[in-house]
Amino acid sequence: MDNKKDLDFGLGDRDSVLKTLIKHDNSHMGPEAIENDVVRPVFYTDTNQPNRYTYWSSWAESPPTGIGISMVVCPSWGIIFPPYGTARLTGLLRHYGHRVCVHDVNILAHSYIQTKRLTNWWNSIYYYSWELPTYWDEVHPNIKPVLDEAVENVLKDNTDCIGFSLYQSNILASFYMIREIKQREPTKRIIVGGPEAFTDWFDTTVQQIGFDPSLVDFRVTGEGEQELLTLLENLDAYPNTPNKPAQVLGGFTSRLALDELPFPDYSDYNLSLYEHPDGTSIETSRGCVAKCSFCSETHFWKFRSTTAERTVEEMEYQTSKYGVKRFWFVDSLANGNFKEFKRLIELLKERQLGIKWNSYARNDGRMDLQMFQDIRDTGCTTLSFGVESGSQRVLDDMQKKVKVWEIEANLRDGKAVGMTNHCNWIVGFPTEGRQEFMHSMVLLWNTRKDMFAISPGYTCGDGPFTDLQLKWDKYDIAWNKKVGDNRFLSQWFTTGYANTILHRFIRLKFTNIWLDLMVDWADGTVINTQRRPSLKKSYRFQALRSKYSTRIEQTSESFNWFSHPDPVRNLSATLANEYTVFAWLLYKAFGPHDFSMSVSPDIDLPEFGTFVTNNYWSEVEWQVSRSGEMQFRLTHRFEHATLKDDPDVKNEVKMDFKNQTFTIRDNVQQVST
Repeated sequence: MDNKKDLDFGLGDRDSVLKTLIKHDNSHMGPEAIENDVVRPVFYTDTNQPNRYTYWSSWAESPPTGIGISMVVCPSWGIIFPPYGTARLTGLLRHYGHRVCVHDVNILAHSYIQTKRLTNWWNSIYYYSWELPTYWDEVHPNIKPVLDEAVENVLKDNTDCIGFSLYQSNILASFYMIREIKQREPTKRIIVGGPEAFTDWFDTTVQQIGFDPSLVDFRVTGEGEQELLTLLENLDAYPNTPNKPAQVLGGFTSRLALDELPFPDYSDYNLSLYEHPDGTSIETSRGCVAKCSFCSETHFWKFRSTTAERTVEEMEYQTSKYGVKRFWFVDSLANGNFKEFKRLIELLKERQLGIKWNSYARNDGRMDLQMFQDIRDTGCTTLSFGVESGSQRVLDDMQKKVKVWEIEANLRDGKAVGMTNHCNWIVGFPTEGRQEFMHSMVLLWNTRKDMFAISPGYTCGDGPFTDLQLKWDKYDIAWNKKVGDNRFLSQWFTTGYANTILHRFIRLKFTNIWLDLMVDWADGTVINTQRRPSLKKSYRFQALRSKYSTRIEQTSESFNWFSHPDPVRNLSATLANEYTVFAWLLYKAFGPHDFSMSVSPDIDLPEFGTFVTNNYWSEVEWQVSRSGEMQFRLTHRFEHATLKDDPDVKNEVKMDFKNQTFTIRDNVQQVST
């Protein structure tokens, strides 16, 4: 693209990236029955209909006879397309005769804020404004008129139930509307679903903000289609008792056959309000064929996929009915069922629908140059790959089931056919040592012209239900007896403090600098979608020759100049070793050079946020000559305290250290072991 540097990727998460690239170019989870003797409805096919399913085109023509429900999506949520989950549920419930009223309060609030020319809190860089009560107090007064009007409109629906899709970004607004509705009409049945309806996450948020959980009547924790439909079919079986804990429905065992679900219904939405008015989402699968150790999705639902024929049929239906020209595949990976993915590409080439599409995908060596050309010819503009690391050891420990050569080949071939492929990245996996981090940086260098864009992320987390939590000892995470009982700055760390959030932050900052340098000082073209605007103010780099390496080969150096038997001093020493990795990388890429960098909360908090920034300060500088002789000096200190409102930090084992200085006069190529 000619104007790559002008692209605004917001926070740079994968959805923000795809949204930007599109411009430039989850009821989540599985059920048990409400009661064992309840008979679930069976999804059926009407072969007499042109698109296999009967749709309620309007209530007047086909009056609904079932329970009425209002479906509400509060801000903040996506604004590029209508909410897919709600449209999917709407199509299903209307198919079975239920009256559904849809309220996308999110898009109305966004439009309202736009007309008032206020801060665009939907830009993902302001994600915290919707999640933290302190910042929500700034947003709420500005969108309160929209929320209050929505409450009035929902009550005017005169429906039996009101459903809210809860996400981390909209739970505060949803709870506000639920309070207001229950105050006016306490007998309304409130149903919540989505990821924030899960027991642990829901309860934690409720405690943090002081929400009364008895205002919620039902929490759907399984796949929404089956659970919500079954609930409405059996609503009379549940007494409407106020001030009681919500009835939890579902679990993680759902196995809905996706081919048998009615198509999503977008007839309720004013498509002109969305950023891409002629686009919608679509899914070809649920779950994931991989079982990546950092991801919880495979614990929620088993992988299933639609047939290619069914997917194309839905595309043709949505294109004909709504004029859709762009599809966003919301699958975790569209090529999970490789056979059906190949068939889908064949059908799309045959049908020539005149559409464009994008998706998430996994790297796969079976996708050769010809297949990438075929994918591109069907209208695909972007695939977002979960690359995560350039270390084969880390990729294996992540259970990615992919080789480094496959990653390089896919990125090369995607670039060759003109696709704007995007990569997701994880810094600081538990088994990522300094050598593995170096290998990751080498992959970035070697693909610097093949990746269109990358999201370096915010370092590796230990999400609930992940293998990192369930089998934490396998990854050398230093819990004592159970998850979370031994934290460092409220986060996981490995035995001996070898991998802490301080180590991960240093690597994250170096990753961002590395991405800068490969563009500013070499021929790299990759976009860092999470580029920190002021990052350059914190470091200085000067290459002492004009040449740079075309490719860096993977090697097996060990970076262990410093160590100490005392745990606190050793923490300081291992942090110092993190800097030597980058000195080696810069020498391999640029040869002789000078480098200096500052780290402090004042510098880094505005750029990286409280999730990774802590009370750590450093000043480092080094010079490397043409022969590799390095003069290195680092002074750093750490205060074991929190930048966040986190009282648990005060109970941790204190690992503070005051100003400590480390120096090296050695050849950077003679890395000691």
